[in-house]
Order: sequence, then C-alpha cells, then structure tokens
Amino acid sequence: MTLAANSIISVILLAGCDKLGAFNQWQTGDYQPDIHDLPYGSDTRQVLDVYLPSSSAQPAPLIIWFYGGSWDSGNKAKYAFVAKRFNELGYAVAIPDYRLVPKIHFPAFIEDAASVIAFMKDYAASNPDQLTDEPVMLAGHSAGAYNAVQVVADPTYLKAVGLNSQHIVGIIGLSGPYDFHPYDVSATEIAFGNTPAHQSQPVEMDLTHMPPLLLITGTRDTTVLPRNSRRLATLAPKTNLIEIKDTGHAGTLTALGFYLTTDQAVLDPVTAFLSTNLPTEN
Repeated sequence: MTLAANSIISVILLAGCDKLGAFNQWQTGDYQPDIHDLPYGSDTRQVLDVYLPSSSAQPAPLIIWFYGGSWDSGNKAKYAFVAKRFNELGYAVAIPDYRLVPKIHFPAFIEDAASVIAFMKDYAASNPDQLTDEPVMLAGHSAGAYNAVQVVADPTYLKAVGLNSQHIVGIIGLSGPYDFHPYDVSATEIAFGNTPAHQSQPVEMDLTHMPPLLLITGTRDTTVLPRNSRRLATLAPKTNLIEIKDTGHAGTLTALGFYLTTDQAVLDPVTAFLSTNLPTEN
C-alpha cells in the first residue's frame, strides 16, 4: 500500500466511527454474519456475531476478533471486512461487542474477553458442523489487541471461566498497547484509573505460559508507539515482531481490507502465522 493511500485512509478512520462504517461498507458491501447477536452475558453490550466461511470449509477453526476504540467505543458490525478476510482464508470469525468506559472500567472489558472465549468454546462443542472443537486464535487491533493479549497474560481471567492458556493457540496483535504505564493520556487515565502496573500491563506479567504471538506495528504510529510491541516481543517467548515501514496506527487494520488499502506486508505474515498455528483442514 502506498504511503499516500495509507495516510488518507488512516485520517478517515481516525476521524470517527461513522467513517469506519463507511470504510467497512466500501470494503464488503452487505456482507453479514451468519449468526447475529448471540448473548454471552446479561449486559446489552455482551453480544457477538459469528461469520462462517463457505460450507465446503466447515467445520472451520475459529478466530475471535477484538476491535479497538480506546475501550470507550466500538461496534462489531463495522468489522465485517475483517471477518470476510479471515472467512476467505477458511476460518470462522466471532466478533464481540464488550462493555465500554465510562459505564465500566478495567478489568471489566478483559473479563468480557474471557467470557467470549468460554462461550465460543461451548458453542463450538454444540455446533460441530460449523466449528472445529480445538483451541482458538485471538486477534485484535489497538485496544482490542491489548484485550487479546492481557486476557491470556494474566491467567486470572481464563481461570475464572474454567479455561487456561492451552485453550489459545496463538494471538495476533495489530498496533496494540502493552506497555503504557503511567497512564498519561485521557483514554488510559479514564479506563484504568489507579490500577497498578502489575495488574494492567502485559509486560509486567510472567509471560512464560504465553502461546505464540504475532505482533505487527507501523513505524509511523504516533497513537500507540511501536515500542509497545517491541518491548512485549523481548519478554514473551515464541514472538514474531513485524514492523511495517511508513504505516500509521490505522494502517495495520485497513491492510486487512480488499480495495486500495490491502497491504501484503501485513497479510503475508498473518496468513503464515495462521497456517502454522491454526491450519485449516479443508
């Protein structure tokens, strides 16, 4: 993807969620989930969509996608382009909404991530014609990448829902914050308050139990600095760090799109990571 295209799309995405909806519509048209609004909890935000690949690819291994938005915004319907990309690779995709700041604060959104994983494990067991009953891949962008990493980095969350890191085959983190204490921007100040670093920061955890990680960051990211991915990569075993030149914060996300923004520098390592750690059988 050219720097000009990257810059244009990044500005559009960072301008607001309505622009993300327009981007999603442009990329996927009327691409819809196969299962809408499955409740995984009692809150109105605790619902998820499931996108299935073609029938010939079912039962399919599962990717759970956590979107970003500074933990205070987001809408699962605006990430159909992510689901379509993974569907075309032969994967089923679950995209949850989760509770948001300021109604809740850390660690509620991590607890929601754990609940989603447990719910989808049970769903797979009950729907063997759709999903394979095996460990899942977690993936996310920005705050969603943090959710995907932190829910495994701190074993407390998976343990609370009867799971452990063995139920996670790998994690794909795009432009994620993993080392952001002290909280010096409003988004983290509001979401995390006075939470000590040893409770909130993936880089402060014992990471010896972590599954393989693919961390992708853009060298021009001024929203979540590349040092976050670099630091986590030095601490977690089995980590592949990819730095994309001339790419900003939104560029690693829009790279998953299909028109203008597609970037093989992101797609190729993602595809290779999936093939190695969660191969399809069809």
